[in-house]
Amino acid sequence: MKKFRFNLLILLTLFCILFSLTSCGAKTVTWNGDTEYYAHISMVVDETNLYEYVGVVDYVFVGTVEKIVTNVIPDEPNGSDEDLSVYEIRVDENPKGEFTETVECSKHGGFKKDGTMMLIFSDKGADTGLPESGNQYIFLAYAQPDGSLTLSEFFDNRQYSDELLQEYLNYCNNEITFDRTRFTSNLDKSQASD
Repeated sequence: MKKFRFNLLILLTLFCILFSLTSCGAKTVTWNGDTEYYAHISMVVDETNLYEYVGVVDYVFVGTVEKIVTNVIPDEPNGSDEDLSVYEIRVDENPKGEFTETVECSKHGGFKKDGTMMLIFSDKGADTGLPESGNQYIFLAYAQPDGSLTLSEFFDNRQYSDELLQEYLNYCNNEITFDRTRFTSNLDKSQASD
């Protein structure tokens, strides 16, 4: 009986240690069903006009979310890098720009520790959700001065379909270019070393 108690105690101790280690490193949270829009933004283009929106971004690509690196953001967003979720995305097609096979992209928004989804909104629209692991989407992205990528403010949870891709190809072919300082991602094929 003593041996059984001792083994049970060891087993419980190992379970507690394992549980505490897995809970310490939590980088992802799932949605609890409540949505809170946390940040109002003003766009320089009409975000409801996708010809303009595609013209302001640097890249449009079809990708499958392979991994959510992190999606936990502070309970009180402050407009910093801490408010970003990070996704590892396999690039399936490049309608605008050309990426290497896999890219890591950040996106404003994510989840508070209690599972409340935090998104952004503008005067003309609101983000409707976040990309989910395993799903394929058409993404719009901005290259940053340091070569990293930030996904667009809106539309990054529109699941891929052939019909939607044809729409985006039309937007890319007929985009209304916006004059702004442009950067090239270090994940762009033109930047990849041979």
